[in-house]
Amino acid sequence: MINQFKLSLLSFNPYRVLGVLSNSTPRLVQKNLSKIKAFSNIGKSIDLELDLSFLNLATIDRTLESTTKAESHILLDLNKIKYSLFWFQDLSSVDSIALAHLVKGDSQKSLEIWAKLMKSAEVNSKNFSAYNNASTLLLLLQLDNSKADKFKIEEASIVKLKQAIDYKVKLINSNFFEAYCQSLGVKSQINPNEILSYLAETILKTMLQNFTSQQITNFANGINPVFSEIINRNLTEEPILNVKEQLNMASAALERDSEQGLFIGKSLIKNTVSDLRYLKHTLGENHYQYEALADKLSNQILQCGIVFFNKTGDDQSYLSSYTYALSIAPNEKTKTRAKDFIKHCEEEILANICCNCNNAKVDKLNVLNTTMYKETERNWFSNQVKYNQVTLSFCFCKECNRKIDKASTLNLLIGGIGGLIIASLIYANDGGGVGAIFGAIFGFAIINWISTLINTTESDAIKKQPIIRKYTREGFSFTKPGK
Repeated sequence: MINQFKLSLLSFNPYRVLGVLSNSTPRLVQKNLSKIKAFSNIGKSIDLELDLSFLNLATIDRTLESTTKAESHILLDLNKIKYSLFWFQDLSSVDSIALAHLVKGDSQKSLEIWAKLMKSAEVNSKNFSAYNNASTLLLLLQLDNSKADKFKIEEASIVKLKQAIDYKVKLINSNFFEAYCQSLGVKSQINPNEILSYLAETILKTMLQNFTSQQITNFANGINPVFSEIINRNLTEEPILNVKEQLNMASAALERDSEQGLFIGKSLIKNTVSDLRYLKHTLGENHYQYEALADKLSNQILQCGIVFFNKTGDDQSYLSSYTYALSIAPNEKTKTRAKDFIKHCEEEILANICCNCNNAKVDKLNVLNTTMYKETERNWFSNQVKYNQVTLSFCFCKECNRKIDKASTLNLLIGGIGGLIIASLIYANDGGGVGAIFGAIFGFAIINWISTLINTTESDAIKKQPIIRKYTREGFSFTKPGK
């Protein structure tokens, strides 16, 4: 019972537990306490007319302990105001009539009576109690039949719930809120903004029992802007704080050890992805708070990757993180930065895949260099030629390197055997050693060249590279221009 009382300001509102109105005198409170104590002494629970059992409120099990607790909750002026927002008061003959109908269960008649006092749509000295009473009744009428202080989610009920809150906000923001406080016996100064925040937090706590965050956000967007902002702030405070904390932790960790950038960035994503998704659904992706947070998060994820790359020269496994940073980037500047990082990373990935077989990882310890030339100027009279040259480096995988090496070795072997054969023929014909040597050299060169034309493994591997094709289209070739 006491645990329920702590959680609820509707079914277990201290004024309802005591069976009194919010402006009842201390004498009436003590009178009811005496009744409750008398019943408790004989092991019975008393029912009071302000239980309003026809409403979907939980049944009160009054004990001496629970009622004493309820009395203590309304001793402070601030608490009197807070709990009164969810109960009724009797300040005029009109209130008395409306409350009499309410006790009988005719809630519609009570609303009609209080509505007449609110025709002007402005809070004044004669109707401020009607604003509070009508809004309280509207709130209680929107409870579902679970008797667990949950509001109905039906559209018609949402409309009435908004109306009830509108009445409360008008009262709190009016020039007669101080008079309302005084009618409850409150003598100290009460800050209306504090009460408004309390009202919003309490409504939010109640709605969170069976409303989704998106439903609450949609609800809040259709009511008083100040009240709406309080709702949204309370809805999003925890996830916003967590994202900010994770950002600070990532920044500090990256500064301590940049070589852990990939791990830090991926952890940052993992620890914030659900919160950011929640904030997007709750606030909307165009909300200034969401945009600011998403921008910081996106840039920090990108920063983790680029710092790691600058330190290690390898961020290939971070491509998915760059892509995620792009997906949450809220503005063009950050999107452009993310796209640049993605392009850079994709190029690095391609550069580390064998450009011959397009499959295996390159062997960076084995680099093949080739030079291309482009004639730029030729002077026939002076027999001079000018040209540009570019040296390109390629890395193939170990298997492709093995095949290229095997082909080169085969070319040399064929050339060598051919040279020896020619040398042998020359020696047999004229018996000249010098002729045989020159014949061997010439034969080796010719046969090796012919073999290279036939066995073009390395040449083909290089010529089919996109960068080679690019330079070829620009007029470069593998033949050095001669005079």
